[in-house]
Amino acid sequence: MEGLRYASVQPGVCLRYKKVPSIAWVILSAMSYWLPARSEDVPTDVTKGYPAEVALGEEGDKGLLFRRFPGAQRLYIYDLDKNSQSACNLGCDGPRPPVYVSCTAKPMPDWTIVQRYNGLCQWAYKGHPLYTYFHDTPNDPKGDGEGGLWHLLGFMKDRDGQR
Repeated sequence: MEGLRYASVQPGVCLRYKKVPSIAWVILSAMSYWLPARSEDVPTDVTKGYPAEVALGEEGDKGLLFRRFPGAQRLYIYDLDKNSQSACNLGCDGPRPPVYVSCTAKPMPDWTIVQRYNGLCQWAYKGHPLYTYFHDTPNDPKGDGEGGLWHLLGFMKDRDGQR
């Protein structure tokens, strides 16, 4: 049948799907070019971009806050991390999962990629590797100040991304 394509998921099984007309791609591309971006609605710092593994939310009068995505857990930094290297390794990274990222991902302004002891990579914000805390719930972070070494990533108070 014209307009249909077939894809094999596994040997002997074929799925049918409709061919998307080329004009649809042209229209979508044109719309994304002509629709205005609303950078005035977000802090300048945020318009530079942030990773897909992180979400930005407005927390009322407190300001803007980055959270782990999905899951909405608060993000932590660790005082023993030095020179954009994670010091939270074996045994530490169980209750404090890093915010993992592919080692081939592209860094962004303020967001860099740190390679861990095991070869995996994690996001760092302004040079600080980022973690969550296993026991946290989105609105009840429990690990702030633990051991005097763990701290929540703070709120951005103004439109320039300042904390």
